[in-house]
Amino acid sequence: MLKPDKAKILSTVKFLAKRWFIDAFTGMAQGLFVTLIAGTIIKQLGNLILKAGTPAAEVVGGALVTIGTIASFLMGAGIGAGIAKSIKGSNLVIFTGIVAGMIGAFSLQFIEGNWIVTEGGSFLSVVSPGNPIGSYVVALIASELGSLVSGKTKLDIILVPLTVIVSAMLATYVAWPFIKLIDLLAKGIELATAMQPFLMGIVIAASMGILLTMPTSSAAMWIAIAMSAPGSDAMLLAGGAAVVGCAAHMVGFAVASFRENGWGGLIAQGLGTSMLQIPNIMRNPRIMLPEIAACIVVGPLATTVFKLRCNAAGGGMGTAGLVGVFGTIEASSGVIPDWQMWLGIVLLMFVLPAVISYFVALLLRKVGWIKPDDQKLETK
Repeated sequence: MLKPDKAKILSTVKFLAKRWFIDAFTGMAQGLFVTLIAGTIIKQLGNLILKAGTPAAEVVGGALVTIGTIASFLMGAGIGAGIAKSIKGSNLVIFTGIVAGMIGAFSLQFIEGNWIVTEGGSFLSVVSPGNPIGSYVVALIASELGSLVSGKTKLDIILVPLTVIVSAMLATYVAWPFIKLIDLLAKGIELATAMQPFLMGIVIAASMGILLTMPTSSAAMWIAIAMSAPGSDAMLLAGGAAVVGCAAHMVGFAVASFRENGWGGLIAQGLGTSMLQIPNIMRNPRIMLPEIAACIVVGPLATTVFKLRCNAAGGGMGTAGLVGVFGTIEASSGVIPDWQMWLGIVLLMFVLPAVISYFVALLLRKVGWIKPDDQKLETK
């Protein structure tokens, strides 16, 4: 009996792990950015314009809110296309992945038959983006199976769409336990935050900050968790800890590495992503310590002192494109005083992460844990 080649098995496991949990999550995040996150920002702008109360403001603001709602509703389609493209599916797989993603977003409604049936016999779910974890699982399975069929015969135009769509329908049952698992996780975070806001502020901020900097999608993960408990004040409070934790890593790295990267690095990391530091972290993981220290400070301040809230779209974004700032404004306005909200945003997302990360990094440089150019960004 032939023994399996351990090296080959390990190589296959590494390949699939990267394909399914790095590449696919990246595609999922991109799909989220162009639908749910972009739509949320557009809706927020529309609501701000509507506050002017003029006829022109009502027209423009109303149009933006409508467009933003449509974009948000297409979350599943964006995730499906993003995942299919990320695993290098053919054009037909990518295009049909749009359908698979939408089916996945409403997996529970499909399984439970929880649809609104119109008089004409057509049916629609409640107008909401659906569930991103359902989209991820269903789109990934359907796209992989579609890729197996793609290019094998001259009937791709028929076989690929049918394979992807039928696979998506069956994959909703595979997605169900994952959706329920995330629901349980969300309820646990919700209850723990309500009972122990100080401790959970530390845990959530530190965890989300690390996830944002690692080759994962903190935005996708937080959206999946937060959307499992819509309207929960405890979850919005947890979102406040998440967004300041992400901001602490972005602003922290931007300031701590300023001597190596200058103003370009400050903007790229502070308003872009701290993920640019991944190659440096692989070489010296200790460069993350200043940012983690900042998270430990700002997280509990967000949940217990300033009581910042943040919506699902902004919780995992930090200061990237100021999406987290907008999400905090939307969720906190009317819940806490405006001065408290703005002071919390300025201190917890910008000032404290910058100051703490700078001085902790300075200390680590003096003891030799961080050496010159350890945080220098690679340029091509």
